[in-house]
Amino acid sequence: PPDVPMWVKGDPGRLKQTVINLLGNAAKFTNQGEIVLDVRLKGSDVDSYVLLFSVRDTGIGIAPEKQETIFSSFTQADSSTTREYGGTGLGLTISARLAQLMGGKLWVESEPGRGSTFFFSTLF
Repeated sequence: PPDVPMWVKGDPGRLKQTVINLLGNAAKFTNQGEIVLDVRLKGSDVDSYVLLFSVRDTGIGIAPEKQETIFSSFTQADSSTTREYGGTGLGLTISARLAQLMGGKLWVESEPGRGSTFFFSTLF
């Protein structure tokens, strides 16, 4: 969108790792449909910008009671997820910590069978 700045000063390594992890998870859990990366300006003042990133997919989704646990180390939504899709369960934990280090936070909105949207905010 036109209100999102073209350039910001920040940590490209942390930002890249977070975006790639969320896109990778979306690809892993989406057999058909779409994956959309979006960036919006959430707020700004004279010296800084808060950007809101989102990764939306049409994948398997996550049950409400499992949505908080997926941000814990070595945890996935359930044991069948690990068997079917692989992974260590560390990616979201690391991404949540990176978002905190960038002055923001990471969260999810999801519905089983309808997909997920992962959001993270950052301060630049």
